[in-house]
Amino acid sequence: MSSRKFFSLDHGCKPADLRIEPKSAIKPIVCIDGSSIDGTIYYQADWIMEPLTQEGLVKHDSDKLLVFLGTDPDDHEALGADVELWLENDKLTLTETCVVFVPKGVAHGRMSVKNVRRPFINYFCLMNSSFYQAEPAEASAPAGTYAGNVVVKYEPVDGYLPPAPEGFLTRLIWLDGVKLAGAPYMEAVRFHTRNDEGPEMHAHDFDELIGFLGMDPQNPDELHGEVTLYIDGETVGFTKSCVAYIPRDIMHSPILVPRLDQSIFHFSGGNGGDYARRDEENKDSFRA
Repeated sequence: MSSRKFFSLDHGCKPADLRIEPKSAIKPIVCIDGSSIDGTIYYQADWIMEPLTQEGLVKHDSDKLLVFLGTDPDDHEALGADVELWLENDKLTLTETCVVFVPKGVAHGRMSVKNVRRPFINYFCLMNSSFYQAEPAEASAPAGTYAGNVVVKYEPVDGYLPPAPEGFLTRLIWLDGVKLAGAPYMEAVRFHTRNDEGPEMHAHDFDELIGFLGMDPQNPDELHGEVTLYIDGETVGFTKSCVAYIPRDIMHSPILVPRLDQSIFHFSGGNGGDYARRDEENKDSFRA
């Protein structure tokens, strides 16, 4: 079984029509769906280059994560733009690197991006679907229902921070079902240096996406570095922005960075609310 069946190393699917105007405001990075990799979680990442609007509200038959990543190397919390987004009857105003949790069936949209001071990355995942499907929706929930569905900063409720070599990364966002009731697991970090260590080989009881995005908006495909990932018996190396789909119970990691010329965004997320894993020494039990 080739590990490459799990990867989208380029535009593995046709990006969804998000009804954004002007079209020139976004620059696609990478996309993955069931036509490119069977059974995957749907994922789409874009650079936001200039102000834009997105009319109307939609809903999905899936939980959704909307992630906004600022790109200022000196201030990773600043988004570099002002974003307004509606969840039902709640208007969210986003100015920081963050993730927005949109539960299945919740009307959302009417996004407006203003005051773009530097390009930033926007990606989203449909956690329970392999394809992008949306239908028009109307807001019906009382105001205040979803006002708290935004998470900023990497602050797990239990305070635990996974170990990492000094200076290797900046932790950006952490989300799980403890942090926000009903939410799936997701985290994002930024790599700054080479690294010849990585998480021990492990598997999960949920499906997972693992991705790496370059930080050059003029060349969105390029990582400006090299990353290797062990998955299902093989080690795969790549130098392009990409996302890998890891089905539940598939052994994967370590993640190594033999070359890095420019910072790289790394994210992972899955359709389980608790980050639990099993390693080779504990094959029959999952642990945090």
